[in-house]
Amino acid sequence: MDGNYRTPRRISVLPLAVAQVAASLLLAVSTRTGYLHIGVFLVAVATAAFAIQSLASGNYIYFISAALSVCGAFLIGGVFPAAMSAFAVPAGLTAAYMLKKRSTKISVTVALEILYAALFTLTFLAVYLLASYELSVTAITEYIGDIVDVLKQAFIASIEEDEEVLAAFMKMMGAKSSEELLALIDAEFKLLTLIMPAMLISVMGIIAYLTSSLIKLGARVAHCEIVLPDPKWETVPSRASAVIYSLSYVLYTAAAIFSGEMNVFLLACYSIVIVLTPLMLLMGVKWIRTLRNKVTVIVLFVFGTMFMADLASMILAFFGVREIFLRRDAMKESEKENDREI
Repeated sequence: MDGNYRTPRRISVLPLAVAQVAASLLLAVSTRTGYLHIGVFLVAVATAAFAIQSLASGNYIYFISAALSVCGAFLIGGVFPAAMSAFAVPAGLTAAYMLKKRSTKISVTVALEILYAALFTLTFLAVYLLASYELSVTAITEYIGDIVDVLKQAFIASIEEDEEVLAAFMKMMGAKSSEELLALIDAEFKLLTLIMPAMLISVMGIIAYLTSSLIKLGARVAHCEIVLPDPKWETVPSRASAVIYSLSYVLYTAAAIFSGEMNVFLLACYSIVIVLTPLMLLMGVKWIRTLRNKVTVIVLFVFGTMFMADLASMILAFFGVREIFLRRDAMKESEKENDREI
């Protein structure tokens, strides 16, 4: 490894190796018990642990923890969790390479987001082909549609079991009869099918950000913060992302008022909003952290989320947009001051 990334302090990567193996085993257990959606986030732990080991170790012993992770996941859960455990190797090496190049946290996060999306897609296709399904866009779309239909039928069955729950859903969705409610639910699940790619990218973005944050934490655990580009290594999105999010949100809202059905334009705008919303919410939370009376604001947002979740999320996201512009302006002023000093 490059000597520039070593530290005179005592480095210990053993806790990270243990964390990587434990995360993979828990991922396999969650897959077997039907909690894959929880286990997926453990990929972030495994990746972060592998990345810091590869940066802080003086040899290639960190591949042993990767091998143990994959083998353990395979023995407990089979091929699928083993494949996800193996994601830590390409993702960890990518993150480590970018850290050596002194990349920003947002750059590492975006790169991991793209890589995770590609890896999960390839894994899905591999499982799909191993099940002897036809490899075509139509066949894959029908396959995903069948999965959504199963979820829809299970959801409908769950709410029809209890009359109070059924009445509550009718009131919430503005349905006057059970038939109208079923039609609205059917429309929502059709929309779910259309926005599934955007939701996948959004979830991968959350996992990628979590990975970057765990890398920062892992560097502290291993006492090798010097591998990070800077001590803070904070996420500061570009102005372009804030502008694109704002325009997409406004255009989607305006178009939805005049169009009763989903079209290509609405779907494109809505997909962009889905992908960028977690990032804007993150910056909104950072905005709250800068306030003096942050407890009051947090309480207001919690109550707002309980009663008007969509409105509270939208307000927080646009405060995030504002925070991006403020931070980018501050960074620009800081760069100008540094140029003057030089």
